[in-house]
Amino acid sequence: MKKTGLGKGLDALFADNLLDKKDEILGNDSFDKIHKIKIIEIEPNREQPRRSFDEEALDELAGSIKTYGVLQPIIVNKKDNYYEIVAGERRWRAAKKAGLTEMPCIIKDDITERSNKEIALIENLQRVDLNPIDKAKGLKELIDDYGMTQKELAESIGISRSNIANSVRILNLDPRVIKFAEEGKLTEGHCRNLVVIEDPERQYKAAIDIIQKGETVRDIERRIKNVKVSDQKDPRLDAIYRDIENSFQGFFGTKVKLDANKKSGKIIIQYSSYDDLERILGLIK
Repeated sequence: MKKTGLGKGLDALFADNLLDKKDEILGNDSFDKIHKIKIIEIEPNREQPRRSFDEEALDELAGSIKTYGVLQPIIVNKKDNYYEIVAGERRWRAAKKAGLTEMPCIIKDDITERSNKEIALIENLQRVDLNPIDKAKGLKELIDDYGMTQKELAESIGISRSNIANSVRILNLDPRVIKFAEEGKLTEGHCRNLVVIEDPERQYKAAIDIIQKGETVRDIERRIKNVKVSDQKDPRLDAIYRDIENSFQGFFGTKVKLDANKKSGKIIIQYSSYDDLERILGLIK
């Protein structure tokens, strides 16, 4: 279905904003000369935020390159005796797989180390398969290495300060949960909600449930809400609540759950059929 309103989804707007920032840093000169450079003379950016590449996706891209060639030049920066990739490492890796010996490149000699990092991060943020941990680490490295505030970084790469804050925060997750995210088993939305659970074991258990039961971000939000409510309960009241539940269950002849907060709550009466529901209503009347 075609999107209405602004005419684009938030993802499209986000991607466009990143693209504008990338063009701003690179200069986006459409008359840049394209050079054919030997693949063996090109090396990846050591500051590349992406630590892993999907081999299956690379194979697919390599197949396309074999058929159509490299349609978009990569951007490189001339070093002493090699060219360092500024943007396009995935295309370079796929071209190597495809057996190419050289590929089209645009050489940018005026890119600073900081700009190099920014462009590499933006290049990856435009791809939906960048795992949330690599994204968070890339953002944090820019903040730490150049003493930038989150606001300055937000303005520099064209995403919101809150997005940066929420992304960097997930680095506080339990190491076991971080590993799940790096393996692509958890989304950034899952991670942002899981980090709210301060207890490492609860957090890990919640992550396992997400993976094994296919829980959504909304499911985990409800879980967190329930954890907060249970944390607020006075343990001394648990026995009283159980007695109340037992009394209701004895009266209604079915399972009854008392969901109590400090000042309010609800009583959940379970029924198994319409006949059972009519029986319970009869008891209430």
